[in-house]
Amino acid sequence: MRILTMLLLFSALILSSCSSFEQSDKQLKVLQAEVPKVETEAFTQKYLIQKDGRIRTNLTDRTDNYLSESVGLWMQYLVERDSYNQFHNQVEVLRSYFLTNDNLITWELNGEKQAATNAAIDDLRIVDALFNAGEQWKNPAYTKLAQQLGESFVSVQLKDHLMVDYVDLKSKKQSNEVTLSYIIPSGFEHLQSAGLISSDVYEANRNLLLKAPLSKNAFYPKYYDVEKATYYYDEEINLIDQLYVGYHSSQWKGNTDNLMKFLKMDFATNGGKLFGRYDAETLRPTVNYEAPSVYALAILFSLERGDKKFTQQLYNRMRILQQSNKKQGFYGGYIDVETLETHAFDNLLPLIAERKGLNGAVFKHK
Repeated sequence: MRILTMLLLFSALILSSCSSFEQSDKQLKVLQAEVPKVETEAFTQKYLIQKDGRIRTNLTDRTDNYLSESVGLWMQYLVERDSYNQFHNQVEVLRSYFLTNDNLITWELNGEKQAATNAAIDDLRIVDALFNAGEQWKNPAYTKLAQQLGESFVSVQLKDHLMVDYVDLKSKKQSNEVTLSYIIPSGFEHLQSAGLISSDVYEANRNLLLKAPLSKNAFYPKYYDVEKATYYYDEEINLIDQLYVGYHSSQWKGNTDNLMKFLKMDFATNGGKLFGRYDAETLRPTVNYEAPSVYALAILFSLERGDKKFTQQLYNRMRILQQSNKKQGFYGGYIDVETLETHAFDNLLPLIAERKGLNGAVFKHK
């Protein structure tokens, strides 16, 4: 009887020491992926995601390059899509390849070599997705990992209460800039709710975004210099940055009327198109390319403001950029079939925007 009792206790000890992730251990263990619900998801699974779960940056010169940006965006999409298995797989990719020994996240892998710094926006997005996953699927392991990563993140990333862009993962030397588009409201809300940041830190970052002075043509600043306590503006506007700031400001109920006015005016002026970059003085496009990620962020921004009509128009235009010929390769991807020019960012952001629109019944798609 004593032997049986000891065996039971020993078994319990072993089980309790294992990872609390279901069907998971220190080694990557892949669960069967769900059948794709939309074409771009199928393209992403077939062409961008490697057998080990890492997401290629592109299909030309960066096929063995992987970004924490892609990890976070894919995780965010999978929560929206309610895809537990694929989310689980990407968490294992995160743990196996991107984490340092002190629970910080490298921003880039070349092969398996980790970059020397992190990227605050990617870390915050990943932590945010983990908190959301823990809540949505009632899985405390994801919440625990979010708290662990969030604690490490906060311990190195704050300078005068503000979240700087990056730190050196070894020396912990900090950047001196805060790029405004990096401030993700739900990420800060989760950090505060978990007791990882104070209300003062939360308010400092919120105010930095919402009280940022606009340029004379009503564009947002690019970044804030912490030591100089000064905002800086781009002469050439990157619309992705502006849209991120507008989207995040809307989530905090900020006034984003000027940006929406510019978008609608430019969309109408250019025959139903938006471009990637604009002259800050003349407001004219400085490039002639369209980007799926620009439309995706514009969709998210428009959805947040409740403008369903404009959201549908943006979605229709974004879909024109998609490879929609079933008889050709790379079906469903946002890709130039002749040059193979594509980017994970330009597929993952459209996935998120499309899923949010479908979940909200704003537009129809099989």
